[in-house]
Amino acid sequence: MVTMLSGLKRNGRPRPVPWIVLLAALWLCAPVRADVTVTLDRDRIVEGETVTLVVQTNDPQQSLDPNLAELQEDFVVLDRRTETQMSIVNGRQSAVMKLLLTLEPKRAGSLTIPPLRFGNVATPARTLQVDPAPEPEPGALPPVFIDVELDPAEGPHYVHAQLRLTVRVHYLPNLAEAAITPPEPSPASVRLLDEVPYQAERGGVRYRVLERHYAVFPERSGPLEIPAMRLTGRLVERRSDQLWQPAVKGRRIQASSEPLQLDILPRPDTYVGDSWQPARALEASQNISSSETLSVGEPVTRTVIIDAIGLEENMIPEPGQPDIPGARIYPDQPQGITRDDGKWVLGHKEFRYAIVPENPGELVLPELTVHWWDTVNDRQAEAVLPEVRLEVLPSTLPTAATPAAPSAASAPAGPALPGAVNVSSGRNYWVGLSALFALLWLVTLGLYLRRPRPAGRPDSTASEPAGDEKALLDRLQRACRADDAAQARQVLGQWLRRYGPGRYRGSIRALAGELEGQATGGGARDTHPELGAELVRLDAAGFQPAGVAGGAPGWDGAALWNGFSKWRAEQLRPERTMRDPMDLYGAGGQARV
Repeated sequence: MVTMLSGLKRNGRPRPVPWIVLLAALWLCAPVRADVTVTLDRDRIVEGETVTLVVQTNDPQQSLDPNLAELQEDFVVLDRRTETQMSIVNGRQSAVMKLLLTLEPKRAGSLTIPPLRFGNVATPARTLQVDPAPEPEPGALPPVFIDVELDPAEGPHYVHAQLRLTVRVHYLPNLAEAAITPPEPSPASVRLLDEVPYQAERGGVRYRVLERHYAVFPERSGPLEIPAMRLTGRLVERRSDQLWQPAVKGRRIQASSEPLQLDILPRPDTYVGDSWQPARALEASQNISSSETLSVGEPVTRTVIIDAIGLEENMIPEPGQPDIPGARIYPDQPQGITRDDGKWVLGHKEFRYAIVPENPGELVLPELTVHWWDTVNDRQAEAVLPEVRLEVLPSTLPTAATPAAPSAASAPAGPALPGAVNVSSGRNYWVGLSALFALLWLVTLGLYLRRPRPAGRPDSTASEPAGDEKALLDRLQRACRADDAAQARQVLGQWLRRYGPGRYRGSIRALAGELEGQATGGGARDTHPELGAELVRLDAAGFQPAGVAGGAPGWDGAALWNGFSKWRAEQLRPERTMRDPMDLYGAGGQARV
């Protein structure tokens, strides 16, 4: 009953193999189920547009080579490529493998991405809504045109409330040397959020589309105009009967978007609150560092956290901490960060207050109310933090006691004997010394809580793994080696938005202008005219991948990579002065498409 198998014979008898050894061997031989996920970059498209299907796994041994026969019943697979991202966290190496499929629907309607099988693993099905393509108007469509869309479209539009501006540039593959002016509403600030390239069919013609999302913040009430954005470029037209054409320039073209006229409303008279906070959503929460009890002189920290959609962190004011009877309040330097989800800005801010009770009893941290304006429902809204009650115990530190005056009866009748010790004087000495130490401790605590915090301390939640930046740089280097201008331009734009100085706003044109010495705030160390010229050439050539007719021949990716590597190495030198992280709006000028 103890054994099932026998090993080698010993002294003429079989050696028993325990059950636990057999089970361990079977467990080690069992296949490990890989985690494979499937996502779509968009859930709703128009007939003629393309969509990217991303298959991802964290198992480097998992093969990403599915059978696409069922998928090809409703979709045409236009492109197929793989990516591998390596990262090391706490000394442990991990890998993420991706399979990216560019799909074009064959018909309109609700289409299903069927389950894809990878060995013993099958992915769940996904649904894609394909709307019918709009009927083209009479007449041929131009080779380049620009669409703009505003959200909210009808309003109301309030001062300081974010407007989402979407710009779609449709262009034919033979467009080169193109540049488009960025949106320049006044008075308003603009921030580039995201950039998505894809393909779409309009009027039976396949276009390449560059879609950009901007955040626009009106600075004053009254009329606001978003001027027309203008694109200039050159259409390269090659004759099919000539194989080698060294000097094909093409013809210049121009395209403009429709200007937008808006009426920006002021802060409503019915708004309740000291500070105007228009947002799509706002949440407030709090953290208390102490438990339900503490002692006199022991600080407790109250952290108020505000998260808002449609507000930058510098637009979130301090909620205000009212005075607390019997306690001292020491506010800390607020910490905040602004992110975005590609369409809306996400403001996050934390306010910390160190509260030191002075008396035993009950300490009440009062209720806090954050007033804001709901721009989605156009109404007043509040976020309320409840009050917190804490029990304060007497201090455990020794306190100085006043010694009782000696009575006449207790006075010594004669001189003290030699060697006698005054016990009362020694006790008073130690009590006074303990009180002095307690006072010094409280003074030190107050100075510590009031010390200035470094304003430039990075937020740990905002940091991204170093492997993400390395993966982007590796992709940029590969694109430069292959002289693929379109891929290099896209990857460089992603790097600028995530890791580049904030004043460039992800704009290659702004970086090129400063490196060429055109920026007013740049120093001699920021001037790299050769790299600036290469960036301008990359912007002009970025409409066309290498090796496709109509591209910009002669673009040298090696020159760009060498110049960019040297410039980035200088940025990482320890002696370089750090820029202001809030400098989001750098040098102006045209933004290259």
